[in-house]
Amino acid sequence: MSRDFYELCYDQYKLEMADADALYQKTGVMLVVVSLLGTVIAKISRIDVFDLIFLRVDVFIFYFSTLSGLVLLGSSIYFLFRLAYPGKYQTLDSMGAWQEWRIQYEEYLKKSKDTGNSPTDLDDAMFVNLCPRLAEAQPINAKLNEKRRKKFQYSVKMAALSLIAIAIQALFALLLALQGI
Repeated sequence: MSRDFYELCYDQYKLEMADADALYQKTGVMLVVVSLLGTVIAKISRIDVFDLIFLRVDVFIFYFSTLSGLVLLGSSIYFLFRLAYPGKYQTLDSMGAWQEWRIQYEEYLKKSKDTGNSPTDLDDAMFVNLCPRLAEAQPINAKLNEKRRKKFQYSVKMAALSLIAIAIQALFALLLALQGI
């Protein structure tokens, strides 16, 4: 295996892990957006005209848009939770495990010199051991990140649709207020 292939694998591995961190940050932003939209729904909502829901079309549309906005925000939150708990990323092992491997391999090298064998040096052995693990981890992490990106997109779409419902709710709240209801 060449050093160029190792660097490519390592760069791709780092890129997928950076993407995972960025998705977590986007989740926080979306939680703020969803909570703000929920606050707007709560501020506009009224319960004093609920008894008119089946008597007046404007009241029915007001409550229907309120309920629609809440359901869409709930689905946005659902996708955010699915995004926040994605599954298990493929890692390379802890630094302690690699340090233990290095110590064991150094002992192996010392024993091999005594027996006359000529194994590869420590850095080359670590390179040969690490490169396939990087190559295996990257596609697994890439698939996981792609699933998470889709969940984020669904969450944003649901929040955007709830914004439409909130606008309709606000319009009918204004119409009801103008009518003195």
